[in-house]
Amino acid sequence: MRTGLARLLGAHATERAGIWWLGQLPAGWHLVHDLPVGDGGTIDHMIVGPAGAFAVNAKDVTGQVWVGASGIRINGHATDDVRRLLRGAERAARLLSAELEHRVAVHPVLTILADGWTIQQAPSDVFIGPPRIVKDRLLRGLPAVLSTLEVTAIAAAAARLSTLDEIS
Repeated sequence: MRTGLARLLGAHATERAGIWWLGQLPAGWHLVHDLPVGDGGTIDHMIVGPAGAFAVNAKDVTGQVWVGASGIRINGHATDDVRRLLRGAERAARLLSAELEHRVAVHPVLTILADGWTIQQAPSDVFIGPPRIVKDRLLRGLPAVLSTLEVTAIAAAAARLSTLDEIS
C-alpha cells in the first residue's frame, strides 16, 4: 500500500502521462482536467471534440492488464475501475446536460499505460485501451457527431463545472 509521498508521486506520474498524450490531441478537440462528478469523485480528463464528449480516466501500472466483458484485472487483481468510470460518466452527462439545458452524451474511456495487455473480450459500455489506441483509433477514428459550436459549448460547460469545484 502506498502512503504519503509515494501516493502523491504516483498520482503525479499518472497525471503527467495523461497530460502528455492528451496534450497532443488533434485540432478541434478540447481538454478539461479533474471534472468533479459528485460524492468526491472526479473524472481525470474530459475530452470534447467532433466525435463527442469522453470521460477519460488514466492509469499508469507496472505489469499486465487483462480485459474481459465484465471488467479488468491488473496483475491478476480485479478492479472496480469500470464501474466507477461508468458511474462518473453518467454523472458528468447529467451535470453537463443540466448546465446546457439539453442532453449531452458522455462516453467512458479507461486508458492504461501498462507493460502488457490481454484482451479477451472488451466491455460493450466502456472503451479500454492503451493511450495510443485511444487517441488514434477512438478519437481520430470516429465520425463527427458534434458541430464546432456544440463542441465549444460542452467544453466550456465542463470547464465551468471544474472551476466551480475549485471555488467551493
